[in-house]
Amino acid sequence: MIKMESSGAKEWNILLDGEKKVNLPLSTSSITNKFYIIKNFVEGVSKTLGKPFDNWLVSFLKASLNETTRAKTIIDNLEVLKKFSDAYITSKNIDFSMFVDESKAKKNSILFSAVEIEKIIRLSSYLKLYSLASNTETLKPSGVVHKEVYNKLAKEVIETEIVRKIYDVIKTKTFRYNLTDRYMWKYIENVQGKDIGIHVVEIFNFIINNILILCEEDKNPITYFVGTVDESVKWFLRSVYKSSIVYEDTISTEDIQGINVDNLRTYSFNDSLGRLKIIAFEKIYKSLEKRLPMKLEAEHKEDEFIVQFHERLAEVENVSPICETLVYPILSKMTDIPYAHFKTLSPEHSVVISVYLQDLLKRVFGSEYSSLFSLLSYYPQKSPAISTTYKIKDIEEYINIQDVSKSFFGFNTKLLPNIFMSHYIGRISRIEFNNIFDGRKLAGIPLSKIETDTVLFYTNYFSGALLPKIKELAKLMDNDF
Repeated sequence: MIKMESSGAKEWNILLDGEKKVNLPLSTSSITNKFYIIKNFVEGVSKTLGKPFDNWLVSFLKASLNETTRAKTIIDNLEVLKKFSDAYITSKNIDFSMFVDESKAKKNSILFSAVEIEKIIRLSSYLKLYSLASNTETLKPSGVVHKEVYNKLAKEVIETEIVRKIYDVIKTKTFRYNLTDRYMWKYIENVQGKDIGIHVVEIFNFIINNILILCEEDKNPITYFVGTVDESVKWFLRSVYKSSIVYEDTISTEDIQGINVDNLRTYSFNDSLGRLKIIAFEKIYKSLEKRLPMKLEAEHKEDEFIVQFHERLAEVENVSPICETLVYPILSKMTDIPYAHFKTLSPEHSVVISVYLQDLLKRVFGSEYSSLFSLLSYYPQKSPAISTTYKIKDIEEYINIQDVSKSFFGFNTKLLPNIFMSHYIGRISRIEFNNIFDGRKLAGIPLSKIETDTVLFYTNYFSGALLPKIKELAKLMDNDF
């Protein structure tokens, strides 16, 4: 029978019938912090399934030590891994319906069925066995292989409604804190550039990548997820309270973007953003000159155009969703300035750098995504909607485009991109846009074209296919600097 014993702070040995077979130097991670859960599971499988499992596990881990053949070894053993894990879960005769109380379900409740709970537990058990390799320094596969393995193991969960339900649970639970800590979240958004939506995505990623594996087979995983959300939000709010209160003479800056513990880095980011805004204004002035009539009766017509532009700019009170989801992420990749710093930009300056990026995008992409990029010179008249019920209309085209890429940050899932893109398009569709150059209202958004461009652009963006284009954008920007 297999036993696991600790031989150091982050080091474990696998023993077979008392004889040491494999040494596991663990990575620094949340999994390592609760490795006793992995230990108990592995020993439980060994006790139940006996020699066939014991011999396979030792053989599998020893073969994975060979870096040259490690990827093939891991992938070739996935079905065997699932077979042993499924056999163990089945042998436990767990009544998964005990985790489902339909009597408490309301109309808008997020209810997981017994079948869905079972799929989550089975995926967690796969990941526990796989973690003996993925969480060990000497057995860890490359990032590409890890994503492939995760997709294969999680196939029966990713391709269902389960992922969306987990995301909705996290979102609902987190947004409840917004009711009691509304002003703190507003402070975080204004100063740190991190709104509650970003935190929801971060918690979701953390749960999927680190917490899911630690679910115990005889406990409700959804309760565990909810507890993780609670602790995460409380820790986050506490840390912000502590890190944001400093003595007045410790930090001195005239720019709100400078409220950061690391003053040197903050100064560098602020300096780069300041230069970027100056360059953007210069580009806009040149663009205004080109818009002037060929013959002018007034001598100072050019100055009048610039004054009118700044008057319109002063009226901008809201940041467009296009800036938050398109302009900021791309510029962040181009400049290596964290996304959070762009979130502190005022609505006026957001429009200015949006127009500048539009010029660069046209030079690099030509007529591609023209409908989407055309919105970069517009600003919203009213505050954009926070939520939307919009759903992508041409789902067939969406699926076809997704099938070409088959990669959402390395994961083969079509559900989450659909949720994010639908939310983005829905927010845009309900906005009254005005052109920053002439003040004219946008007469009807070409929503079908915007939808097509959005799906195509973000599918390529999430898959990493646009990195060469972003490098071209960065080169053009460097020339302007």
